[in-house]
Amino acid sequence: MMVSLQPARRLLRVAASTAMVAAITWIAFALHAKAFIAGFLYLLLVLPIAFVWGFIEATVASVAAIACLDYFFTQPLFALSMADRQDWVALGAFEAVVLVVSRLASRLRHQATETVIQQTNIDRLYTMSRELLLIPRGEPMGTHLTRLILEVFGAGGAALWNAREEKLYAAGAQHIPDDEVRLASLGESREDDRLLGKHTRPLSQGSRMIGALCILSGAGNDTIDWRTADAIASLAVIALEREHAFLAESNAEASRQNERLRSAVLDGLAHAYKTPLATIQAASSGLLEINRLDEVEKELTITIQVQAQHLADLTTQTLQTARLEAEHLKLRPEPVPLKSFLQSDWSPFVRGLEDHNLEIETDEAGQSVWADPKLLQMAMAQLLDNASKYSRPATTIQLRVSTTGSETIFSVHNCGSYISPVEQERVFERFYRSPELRDAAPGTGIGLTVCKQIAEAHRGHIWVESDPLAGTTFYLGLPHNLLEDT
Repeated sequence: MMVSLQPARRLLRVAASTAMVAAITWIAFALHAKAFIAGFLYLLLVLPIAFVWGFIEATVASVAAIACLDYFFTQPLFALSMADRQDWVALGAFEAVVLVVSRLASRLRHQATETVIQQTNIDRLYTMSRELLLIPRGEPMGTHLTRLILEVFGAGGAALWNAREEKLYAAGAQHIPDDEVRLASLGESREDDRLLGKHTRPLSQGSRMIGALCILSGAGNDTIDWRTADAIASLAVIALEREHAFLAESNAEASRQNERLRSAVLDGLAHAYKTPLATIQAASSGLLEINRLDEVEKELTITIQVQAQHLADLTTQTLQTARLEAEHLKLRPEPVPLKSFLQSDWSPFVRGLEDHNLEIETDEAGQSVWADPKLLQMAMAQLLDNASKYSRPATTIQLRVSTTGSETIFSVHNCGSYISPVEQERVFERFYRSPELRDAAPGTGIGLTVCKQIAEAHRGHIWVESDPLAGTTFYLGLPHNLLEDT
């Protein structure tokens, strides 16, 4: 029905354009206007026609205008001929200008239409991504994905093959053959059939194929182009990886109860936490395929970045805590030169350290400390990271080492944060965060637990002192008599 209406509408527009040219001709002729004035009036008519209706309608109107100029306003009058050759040149130039401007106007109109469609698709992609984030854990992601494609984009059909589950999810009135979707997951190239409105995309995470997606736009629905199909496929990858991460995390939590499966727990946690980090690459590639950055895309990108950073902290600190709690933890202590250790480049391990001045002081009485260098570096990096997050901008962070008769004491001092005496007893508990500092900086409440376990593994201890005016100082004490066979 849509196809049959298009020629009829175009004929009506052509007829209306011709009628308007005739009306201007009658007015100009009645007022005894010169050819120049009449040509200018025709130009003012043809340009809006080109902008509003298109190039074909403007071309027909310009040809009609040329004929009227020749017949009514150039010598000899009332004849389709011209005595002066300059009139031929003028009319030819007029037609050329009109055609060029009409073509440009038609392109601008087409680009404006494309811009509106792309903006609409961006809004729909944002809606779909928001709905995917709200899907409860445990519910099948494939069912929600296909349903959202139909509801948000008005597609005629959608089919998703989940290679991990070896299961097909389909929705919509238009049927998509199951074998066609499965075969798509075995290839690496995308397919677009504009005639049928079909878009097929293999879904991959890095070099690993995780499924395939096929979308049918539906009859008369041209809102899903190849760019939008790429973006939908990227969101599908994110959703499937999120579902897989939830499942892996649940399995890891269940296997934690059995010490014999401890290695499986660590592997599950690593997979559950690190997998969402890959979503930032998939989401970024989806946004890049759209190739237009507006406020909606910026909001989506910021959400992904915050989630990725949070998961990065969880990945590092949770795995560190799990390994430190293992009963078979074996220290590998060795003499650690204090001066070279403290002068190390801490910026790769501490975010935000470049915004502060790091002041290092070493007590020359202690040349080295007997410790596991990797664990000691982990603990100091965590204390420096806390100091950089909770201190005032551009303030000095002090890293000091001193020795007593029985131990070597490391201290990290920063200004701008205060921990009350009640909170000082709890900051080393796992997942605990002070209510006063919870909104000051992002965190998981695991870092100080890691520091405490490292200190206890070395038969040392850790404590904190805080003053509202002087600032906060964390101390880590390691004994001198740590045996090599610890």
